[in-house]
Amino acid sequence: MYNVGDVVIYAAHGLCSIEDICEQTYSDITQTYYVLQPLNDSKLTIRTPTDNAKKQLRDIIDKEEAIKILESFTSPGVEWLDQNTHRMKLHVEIIKSGDRQKQASLLNTLMRKKLEYISIEKKFPQQEEKILQSLQEMIFSEFSIALDKPSEEIYEYVLTQIH
Repeated sequence: MYNVGDVVIYAAHGLCSIEDICEQTYSDITQTYYVLQPLNDSKLTIRTPTDNAKKQLRDIIDKEEAIKILESFTSPGVEWLDQNTHRMKLHVEIIKSGDRQKQASLLNTLMRKKLEYISIEKKFPQQEEKILQSLQEMIFSEFSIALDKPSEEIYEYVLTQIH
């Protein structure tokens, strides 16, 4: 069980602060809810049942795991599938998996591919750009807390690893 003030990772929204824990009744069912505030969207408030938390919430990565994953950016990421529909399906599966290493590998691939597209003066696909931005925000902001460094510094470090 988490406490008010804890910072956690919530599924697709990334870093969130637990603002409150309260009981609410919907359709005559009373449950205890975490009230979450995404750190990157102050206008959004999320409520999730505490008994659903195991599936939706997780702790922030620890420093050792963050360093290990950052070091993995020197290796190639996930395989790039040429067929767009298969590639997008794989990307969505990886994001939903919640597996930080797989997500970082996907981010690695997308960053490398974007650089490749830029070098041949082609436009990077918009769907991939959205996923790239989302993963960067999610991963670098979490690592920023774990490593006590600004997200920009982590981004710059990763760029040196993939060149």
